[in-house]
Formats: sequence, structure tokens, C-alpha cells
Amino acid sequence: MSRCPFSAFLIFFLLTAFVWSCSFVHSSVSCIEEERQALLKLKASFKDPSSRLSSWKGIDCCQWEGVACNNITGQVVKLDLQNPCFQSQDQSSCSFSNYRLEAQHVDPSLQQLKHLTHLDLSGNSFNASPIPMFFHSFMHLQFLSLSDAHFSGRIPDNLGNLTNLSHLDLSFNTFLYSDDVYWISRFSSLQYLHMSDVYLGEAQNLFQVLNMLPSLLELDLMNCSINKVSHHHQLVSTTNLSRLQVLNLQENGLEAPNLDAFRNMTSIENVYLSSNNLSSLPFWFRNFPKLVYLYLGSNAFHGQCPSALQNLTSLQLLDLSQNKIDSIPLWFGGLKGLLYLNMSTNSVKHIEGSLKSFLGNICQLIAVDLSGNMIQGDALVDYSQSGCIRYDLQQLDLSDNKFNDHLPTWLGQFGNLAILSLDSNSFYGPIPPSFGKLTNLLYLGLADNRLNESLPDYLVQLESLKVLDISNNQLVGLFPCSITRLVNLTHLFLHNNNLNGSLPSCIGQLVNLKSLRLSSNHFHGVIPWSLEKLTSLEILDLSENLLNGTIPQNIGKLLELSTLYISMNNLHGGIPYSLGQLQNLRNLDMSLNHLEGMISEIKFPKQLVYLNLTTNQISGSLPQNIANRLPNVSHLLLGDNLINGSIPNSLCQIDSLYHIDLSGNKLTGEIPNCWSTTQGLNEITLSSNKLSGAIPSSLGNLSTLVWLHLNNNSLEGEFPSFLTNLKRLLILDLGQNQISGIIPSWISNTSLRMQILNLRQNKFHGNIPLELCQLSALQVLDLSNNMLMGSIPPCIGNLKGMISRNKSLSAVALGPKTYTEWYEQDVSLIIKGMELHYTRNLHLIANMDLSNNNLSGPIPEEITLLAALQSLNLSHNSLSGEIPARIGDMKSLESFDVSHDQLSGAIPRAMSGLTFLSRLNLSYNNFSGPIPQGNQFSSLADPFIFAGNLFLCGAPLSNPCNSYDPYERNDSEDDKEDRIEKLWFHIVIALGFASGFGNVVGVLWLKKSWRQAYFQYVDDAMHRINGRMATTLAKSKKLCVGNLVDQ
Repeated sequence: MSRCPFSAFLIFFLLTAFVWSCSFVHSSVSCIEEERQALLKLKASFKDPSSRLSSWKGIDCCQWEGVACNNITGQVVKLDLQNPCFQSQDQSSCSFSNYRLEAQHVDPSLQQLKHLTHLDLSGNSFNASPIPMFFHSFMHLQFLSLSDAHFSGRIPDNLGNLTNLSHLDLSFNTFLYSDDVYWISRFSSLQYLHMSDVYLGEAQNLFQVLNMLPSLLELDLMNCSINKVSHHHQLVSTTNLSRLQVLNLQENGLEAPNLDAFRNMTSIENVYLSSNNLSSLPFWFRNFPKLVYLYLGSNAFHGQCPSALQNLTSLQLLDLSQNKIDSIPLWFGGLKGLLYLNMSTNSVKHIEGSLKSFLGNICQLIAVDLSGNMIQGDALVDYSQSGCIRYDLQQLDLSDNKFNDHLPTWLGQFGNLAILSLDSNSFYGPIPPSFGKLTNLLYLGLADNRLNESLPDYLVQLESLKVLDISNNQLVGLFPCSITRLVNLTHLFLHNNNLNGSLPSCIGQLVNLKSLRLSSNHFHGVIPWSLEKLTSLEILDLSENLLNGTIPQNIGKLLELSTLYISMNNLHGGIPYSLGQLQNLRNLDMSLNHLEGMISEIKFPKQLVYLNLTTNQISGSLPQNIANRLPNVSHLLLGDNLINGSIPNSLCQIDSLYHIDLSGNKLTGEIPNCWSTTQGLNEITLSSNKLSGAIPSSLGNLSTLVWLHLNNNSLEGEFPSFLTNLKRLLILDLGQNQISGIIPSWISNTSLRMQILNLRQNKFHGNIPLELCQLSALQVLDLSNNMLMGSIPPCIGNLKGMISRNKSLSAVALGPKTYTEWYEQDVSLIIKGMELHYTRNLHLIANMDLSNNNLSGPIPEEITLLAALQSLNLSHNSLSGEIPARIGDMKSLESFDVSHDQLSGAIPRAMSGLTFLSRLNLSYNNFSGPIPQGNQFSSLADPFIFAGNLFLCGAPLSNPCNSYDPYERNDSEDDKEDRIEKLWFHIVIALGFASGFGNVVGVLWLKKSWRQAYFQYVDDAMHRINGRMATTLAKSKKLCVGNLVDQ
């Protein structure tokens, strides 16, 4: 009888458990109508670009995606609207924005779901609205996640009413904050608290509150500014988190004393302290017996490794990357549980013992990363005996160190290695035979070294190898057919070596290859037809070799090909029609060959994004329907060919266009005037054609334009006003056209980032506007060969781009991508009397050319402020005055031309200090005095430099100077004093003469009797003199006549 009540109780208990276990699955009863209507209102409040809520229709809301009901009551107990990208294994390829639900705020209809135990709104967008106050009404809530949901403002205190919460995630809402976190203390059952990116810098009670969470297992406070809290608090050291297992305090600017709040974490397993300001580790860290993962990367550790790590025998993962630690201690060998060690990007020079002994003492190590240090060849010495029966090491990264030695043979002992990276170490010599023992190797990286022998046959023993990278070395010899026995190889990189010979047909046996890069070698001969067997190939790069012949017609069989680079060879003939079959092809570069054919007859895959056919012999006119044939192209590079006809208007219909290069062809007609604001064009290069007409105003719609090259055409009209819309422009090249009018004063309203302005050889007249000086970033200014007049404005000295050369103003202005695009620019400049094409180093040039105009007046002294200027040409004008005395301050000057002007005065001796000056032309001016000697002038020995200056003297001219040296006169203070004394002497003499003469004249003027007597005396004297002269002349005449008669 006693068993019956017990059995009844047991049955009741099991039934109850079963009911509850079913309460969170999709209900077999219909949901409550009031809650269904609430869900429909919630759905209506969202923008749903991916139709995630398309299942929210019909009567039974419990069957809708993301909704779960109590199996008995039908009440909605779970609402999971998390962005599905959160669960994606490859989040980088998942489009968060496409799957994000968006609303202006959380619709109030949600509060109708009063029985919710689980609410997840993470990964959506509520447009910086505050967390709703009504959330406190979800009294049954156990799980609440609002992570990355774009909430902002102060976290409401009434969230503390959710006393059943065990999981709270408010992370990654950058504009959320809390200045008083007492509400958290009411969560006695809270196990998981995630607050990353929430500002807690004003929450002075943070650590008392944490001390009141007895169930807490995980605490995530990354980037919460808690460094502003902990050092103000009196009770930091009393915080008790004895059950805590995971602590994340990354990116808080913490220093070692700030960590005292967490010294009682006796159950801690994972600690994340990366990206702080820790320079030491508290001694009590050794008291964490269960610590498994420790992240200390990107801190301020320097010198030796923190000694507090010595006794952490349970440690399995240690990350000390991106610090300034300079040595690896011997006691690391005592960390017997260590499996993963990351000490990359430090300053490690010394390893106690040797690298082999270090690796040999921790037998169970699986992965070691010591890349980016300064370890040298002495660490490779093999003089230790290992105590390991076997090695578990699978990943070893020693790249980017300073070994400068032979590859260590003992690496062959680590037979379990799957990944071995030895790139960028200056290793030289051969690949050792012991490497053939690494039969489990999947990745072998030997790039960027100085390996200088042929590819060894024993590499074929690496049967598991998938990636072989020996690029950027000095390998020689032929492409070995033995390597084709590596049947699992998917990526083969041998580019930038000295390999030669022809490409063998055996290359077609590498049937699993996805990437084959053999560029920048010396391969010759034809491209083998056997490449058609590489049907998995996605990337093929044979550029920069000596290959000849034609492109194989069977290239169209490589259906997986996405990138094909065969530029800079000697290929000729046409482009195969089968190219159009490569429907996955995105990047095609066939530039710098001798390929022929009509551009309109080439069949390009429509998916092409990058097309480069520059410097070939492609002819014909561009197809009028080019937008239909290349709808996705971003780079259309067809320069330096034989293409004729007009530019089709359909180019304006390709919104994906980023870079157009049609330069160096035979294009005629006008530039289309149809450019649209929807286009993201960055560069237009139409130079060196036969284009005519005005520059179209619709180019002003291209607000993203950075580079505009229209030079060397026959374009007309005035300086285009639409340029005021192009605020990102760095290069404007309108040189060698027929553009006329004045350079307008509104030029200052164009791009203030402009660094190259070329208006050379047009028909501009008028003055150089003062507003031009506001383009202070200019590094190249070429206004030569126009009809400009007036003076050079003194404000020209304000051009900061010519005062100092930073790494690049463009990099600051537009980011690294634009900085790299400098290397693709081509501008023709007249420097040192020659027309030069600048490309890769263009961003380093500073040049000013105002020659061949009608400029007058002096050279402004302010021009000498341009200390970074390398070339200055002011020739063939009517400039007058002297060369500025401070020209010696222009230390970067390499070329200086003021020939055919009207300059005068002495040549400043300071010019001899211009140590980079290699071209100087001062001819046909009015300079005078001696030519400075010595220093840089000793290398300028061509007399033509100084021709046409009649009053110049000294070498290298033939007319010598006298001993009088005006420069010596100026150099002595004594000479200055002598000149002053002589000046006063002459002044005194003059005053004395004037005084004496004035007294005599004054007396004669005032005394009439004296004046009459004086003049009477003068008259008598003159009569006597005249009488005597007459008598003397008569006697002389008589004497002369008598002599003539006698003769």
C-alpha cells in the first residue's frame, strides 16, 4: 500500500517534467490572437530587405520563424530575431546589412508578449533609439540580447526588475551608457553579462555591484572605459568573483594596479586583457590554478616576459603578441600544458638556450608564432638534446625575422608540422634535404628570402602539400617536372625568381591547382596547350616573362578562371574567341604585348571587372553598345593602342566604372557630355588623342573624381567652371590644348587637395590670380607656354606642398588606397630642359614652371620659402631685378632656369650651397660681376649657362675678373668701417669748400664797392692775358711762316 502514493507521485513528477520540457517547442495549439496581432504590428514596423519575416502569416503564430510558444497555454515565450549572420560560420562573407531588420524604435506592440522568457533582437537596427522603458514588464524574461542593435542613450534602471535574468547582452551599442549600474545588482541569477562597447566610465559603483553577482560565470566589459572607474574606488580589492570563468577586459587602457579588483577569481579559466597599457602583471596571477587561455597582446610589456606566468602549469594558450618583449626565458619549458604560443610582433632577439631547445622542451606544443621579431641566426644553433619522444608541433611561424643564415636542417625532425612559414628572413643557399621528411606538411612558405639554387627533387616527398610559396627569391634553373607529382597542390607561387627555359607540358598534370603564379621570371617559348587540363585553376599569372607566340585557343576550357595575367611578354596575334566562355573571369591583364585585332570583335566575358589591354596594337573603334558588353567593368584600360573613332555615349551608362584610360590612341570628336552622379569614377585619362570641342560640363557630376588627364588634345573653351564640384581632385592635367581666357579667381573654390595643376601650352592670358595661392597642397604647378602677364604673386610662397614633402598629402586626404594609385599616374613635365614622363615617383616631385609667358616685375623673395621645390623655371619672360638673396634656402633645388629675362645684379654666392643643383641656366640677362666659384658651381662648367651677360666675368667664361672682389668687400666688418670713414671725409671736404665759397660770394653780394673792384680786377686781368696771348700767337705765326719760306 505504501508504494501506491510513491508511484502516483513519480508518475505526476514525470508528467510535469514532460509538460515543461515541451513548453519551449513549437506549440500544437494555436497562439493567442492578441499576441498574433502584436507580432503582426511588430512585423509592420520593420524594413525587412531579405524577407526574414515572410513566414509571419496565417493563424498560428507559434509556427512562425523565430517564435516559440508554451505548448500548453499557447503563450509566446520566445522571440528570436537575431541577425542570421551571427550564426554564420563565415561572417566576413555574410551581408549583415541585407539581413538586418530596421525600425525607428521598438514597436510598443511587443509589450503584449507578457510571458516572454527569451528575447533576442541582436544584429538589427533601431536607429539610435533608447532601450524601451516597457522592457521592465517582461517579468519572466531569462534571456535578453540587444547586442549590436543600434540602441543609444542611458540604460534604464528599471531593467533591474527582470530579476529572473540569467543572460544579459547589451554589447556593441556604441552610444549606450550607464552612470549608475546598481540595477544590475538585482540579477541574483545572472550568469552571463556582456557589456562590450557600453560606456561605463562614470559608473563609480561598478565593482561593488559586480561583487553582488554570486552566480556570474562570464563577464564581458571590453572597451567600456573602466580604467576611469577602478582607480577612484575604495573597495576595488574586495570584489569577489569566485565563480567567474571568463573575463574580458580588452581595450580599456588598464594598467597593472587596475587589475586588483579581480584578484579573487579562483575559478577563472579564460582572461582577455589585450589592447591595454599593461607593462607588468600582478604577482597574484600565479594563483589562478585553472587558467587555460590568457590573452595579453597589444600591451606595453617590454624587456623580459612577465615572471607571474611561471607557475601557470594549466595554461594552454598564451598570447603576448604586439608588445616589446626582447627575450624568451628558459622557464617557458616548464609550462608543460602550453599548446598555443603567440609572441609575434615583439622585439625578441634572444632565446635562452636556442630555438631548437625551446621548441624541444615543450613537447606538446601545437602552434608557435614568433613572426615579426628580430631573432638572428645564432638562435638556430643545434647543440641541445631534446627530451621529447615525439613532437606535436603542427604550426610554426618564424616569418619576418633577421636570421640571415642557411635554412636549419633540424626542422626536419618536426614530422607533424602542417604549416611552416619562414618568409622574409634573408635565408640563403639551398632548401635542405631534411625538409623532405615533413610529409604532413600542408603549407610551406619560403617567400621573400635569398634562396639561390634550383628547386630540389626531394620536395616531391611532401605528398600532402597544398600550398608551396617560394616567391621573391633567387631560384635558378628550369621548371622541374618532378614537382608535378605533388598531386594535392592547390597553390604554387614561384613568381619573382630567376627561373628560365620554356614552360613544360607536364605542368598540366597539376590538376588540382587553383592558383599558379610564375610571373617575373625568364621563361620563354610558347604558353603550353596542356594548361587546358588545369580545370580547377582560378588564378593564372604568367606576366613579366619572355613568352612569345599566340594565346592558346583552348584557354576557354579553364572555366573556373577568375584572374588571367599575361602582361609584359612578347605575345602576338589575336585574342582568342574562346575567351568569352570564361564566365567566371573577373580580372584580365594582357597589356604590354603585341596583340592585334579589332576591339569591337573581341568577345569579353560580361563579368569582367578589370580589363587592361594597354600598349598593344588593338585597332578599330569602340563599340557603341560597350555598356551592354561590359556592364560590370570598373577598370577599362585601353591606352596606347590604335583605337580610332569617337568615345561612345554608352560609357556613361556603366555605373561600376572606376578608372577609364583611353590615352595614346587616335580618338576624335568631342568628349561625351552624359556623365552621371550615379557613377563612382575615380580617374579619367583621355590624353594624347585628337579630341576637340569644349570640356563637357557633366564631368562636374563626378564628385568622386580624383585624377583627370585631358592633356595633349585640341580641346577648346575657357577654364571649366564645373571644377568647383570636384572637391577630391588631386591631379588636373589640361596641358597642350587650345583652352583660352583667364585663369579665374574662383580657382580657389576647386579642390584644396589638388597637388598637380598642369595648364601648359594653352592660350591663357591675364594675370596669375592671387587665389591660386590658396591651393596650398600643390606640388606641381605648370603654367608655361601661355600668354600670362603681370607679376608673380608673392603669396606663391604659401604653397605648402612645395615647402615640405610629407609621405604624401594624398594618403592623408583620401586614405591608403588613393596613395597606392599614385603609382599608376602618368604626367608629362618639362624638367631640366627635357620632357619627362613621371609615373611611380610622381607623388615625390615638386616642380614650378612659369616659363614662356609675358611675366614682369621682380622674382618675389617669398619664392625662396619653397624649400622642397626641385625644379623652378621662370625663363623667357620679362622679369627684372635681382635673384632673391635667400635662394640658398631652396635646398632641394635641382634645376633653376631664368634665361631670357631681364634680371640684373650679381649672382648670389649662396647659390653655390645648392648641393643638388645639376642644371642651371642664367643666360641672356644683365647679370654682372664675378661668377661664384667652388662648391656646386665647380660642377657647372658649361659657359652657355652664363652666355649673353656682358658684364659677367670669371670661370667658365673666357673674360677674367680684376682683383676687386665685391664679395670680399661685403665679408669684412673692417671694410665697412673704412668705407664709413671715407664717406665722412668727403662730406667734410665738401662742406668746407661750400662754406669758403659761400663766404666769398656773400661778401661780394653785400658790398657793392668790393664787388665793383673785384670784377674790375678780373676784367683787367683778362685784358692782360688776352694781350699776352695775341703777342705770343703773332710771334709764333711769323716764325712758322719764315720757316716755310726758307724751305
